Amino acid sequence: MSDLQTQVKTKLPEDLHDLALKFTIPLDFFEDDLEIIVLILRSKSIDTHDEKQNWFNLLMMMNADQIEKLRQILIKEKNKLEEIENKYQTKKKELRDKYLNHWEEEWYIKKVNTIKEKESEVEQKEKEEADNLLLNL
Repeated sequence: MSDLQTQVKTKLPEDLHDLALKFTIPLDFFEDDLEIIVLILRSKSIDTHDEKQNWFNLLMMMNADQIEKLRQILIKEKNKLEEIENKYQTKKKELRDKYLNHWEEEWYIKKVNTIKEKESEVEQKEKEEADNLLLNL
């Protein structure tokens, strides 16, 4: 197992193992700044393989201030996306509940109508049987 594989398997969250192994990541960052690796790997705005690899390549040339600015940008992106996701999860739940209630209401009305129809049929049949009995007397 290579040094990169060892670092990936021991330091990164399990859901990032396969993704991280597709890149050449500076090993120093596994010790000094693991968070920046995770942020780059999970970034939605840095979406292609080449873009992610370019950022990993640039890390070795960046000074501490530049890395910190990158970190803040990626954290802000992550937080904003979580906020949007939470907002839309709430909206999706509201819509699902609204239509589920509407569907249940329709189902209930159909069920009641079906029962009423059966009762009407039974009543009609009972009337016919009663009429037949009276005629046979």
